[in-house]
Amino acid sequence: MNKKPLKIIPPLVIKEKKTSPYDITVCRAGKSGCIHALINPKTISEKIEKALDELGLGEHIMSRVQKRLLYHRRFKVTLAGCPNCCPQPQIKDFGISGQAIPAVTENPCTECMKCVKICKEEGAVVVENAMPVFDYDLCVFCGDCERVCPTGTIENKKVGIRVMAGGRLGRHPQLAKVLKEMADEDYVLVALKEMVEKYIQGLPPFRKRKY
Repeated sequence: MNKKPLKIIPPLVIKEKKTSPYDITVCRAGKSGCIHALINPKTISEKIEKALDELGLGEHIMSRVQKRLLYHRRFKVTLAGCPNCCPQPQIKDFGISGQAIPAVTENPCTECMKCVKICKEEGAVVVENAMPVFDYDLCVFCGDCERVCPTGTIENKKVGIRVMAGGRLGRHPQLAKVLKEMADEDYVLVALKEMVEKYIQGLPPFRKRKY
């Protein structure tokens, strides 16, 4: 039986591979929709692309290319709608993922246990005395418990963005550094500007690149 290769995100078209000085990847939440999405990565990606153009990153990269631009020389940005992080923002130059902090409302709990069953982090949510109890040290803030709660006992008291920078694979791999949890879109753009300036100068967490 021949199995088709798995496709998490659509690949870049050939024209984009040849001409784009940076690679912006959006998870399927920004394309076809996703039940796990906490933020809309598509709208944020458009703001990021505009900011990169205004910062002159593309001109900087292309000015240093002697023959052709290789993929690993591009500035890579990845946006995920939830902590599942399907497109792997942790290994990109700049990445974000959606987050949500769960909390208990005044609506009574029926002890259906749907929140406990849906949670992939053992012990992050338990039901005690007919009330959900959260361990925020274990919780990854995915919002699944709020999504399946039939009584409104659980709500997302805050939805935000995890901002990461400096990730890469290759010869010297490293995971991206978390810049801020539960950030807003304004912070994302401010952090992006700072990271692009460091990228151009070859400052940490980026290595000076030889084109």
